[in-house]
Amino acid sequence: MKNLVVFKSLSEDSSQQEMLEKFAENGISAVFITPLAFSFKNLPTWGDILKKTRGDIIGILFTSPRSVEASFEALQGKDVHQSWQEAYNYTVGRTTCDLVSKKLNIQCSGEDSGNAEVLSDFILKDLAEKSITKGTFLFPCGNLKLGILERRLQEGGFIVQPIEIYETVCNPALGEEIDTKFSNEAQYLLFYSPSCVNFTLPLLKDRGYDLQKYKFLAIGPSTKKAIEEEGIEVFKTCEKPSFEHVLKVLK
Repeated sequence: MKNLVVFKSLSEDSSQQEMLEKFAENGISAVFITPLAFSFKNLPTWGDILKKTRGDIIGILFTSPRSVEASFEALQGKDVHQSWQEAYNYTVGRTTCDLVSKKLNIQCSGEDSGNAEVLSDFILKDLAEKSITKGTFLFPCGNLKLGILERRLQEGGFIVQPIEIYETVCNPALGEEIDTKFSNEAQYLLFYSPSCVNFTLPLLKDRGYDLQKYKFLAIGPSTKKAIEEEGIEVFKTCEKPSFEHVLKVLK
């Protein structure tokens, strides 16, 4: 039995219990630790945008479940304007894509991309095939966005307008979760975002854990970079942020 600690934010779209059962079925004993907490902001402004015609905006970029949940809250029970359903909307992963469809009744493309680099390439290719070479996207995001998607789309001739609708902060109970859930028997540490890395590793170091004894797994290239910047070697990186790809790196 492999022992795994998963550092991942809680999200309405996913069931930890379901994932724990799937891990167990594959010979993996897993525990979840939640490094992040979130608060929504600027929702009235964002809600007004979603409820009105999109005008010259060509689409929306959704890159996290949290951006979808904040958008749903911003609508306050109202529907998005039909013009957004007809826009060129994109999402970085299947989980977020499914949530956009369920919560906002908006269809997106790019759900199999897995990370911002691949998604930006997909968008540029997709729009080129549609003979669209310029336009403005809205990008509902958090305060810790990395800017990769914006930069690459802007290099491709498009404008990306970020709208900060949530803040990511450290879970106030993270230290307590580490003290009660983290075990010296752990073999693999899986991180789901750079923020998870940045908030967790200082607490593990302060508690005297020898981080070199664990095999670090990253959910994608940005998370891999965050781990390496702490001077830690990454054992494996998931090709995409799906459970199947997590299992693949654990085999």
